[in-house]
Amino acid sequence: MIRQLLQKIPGGTNVQAFVGTSILLGLCAIPVFLKDTKAGHDLFSQEKPQAIVDSESKLRKEYMDSKK
Repeated sequence: MIRQLLQKIPGGTNVQAFVGTSILLGLCAIPVFLKDTKAGHDLFSQEKPQAIVDSESKLRKEYMDSKK
């Protein structure tokens, strides 16, 4: 089915392969762009959630207070 659709695209096999690959990559990227999670709450996030930052600073403060 997909092959039949790609064969209708004008151009050679390289053009058809490029269009097919572009469509496949676009479909795979849809969940990434449509996510509605906050920063730091998804699997690939580089940022820490604010709750974790707050708890780390609280623990750090308690640790420093106990050292005095």
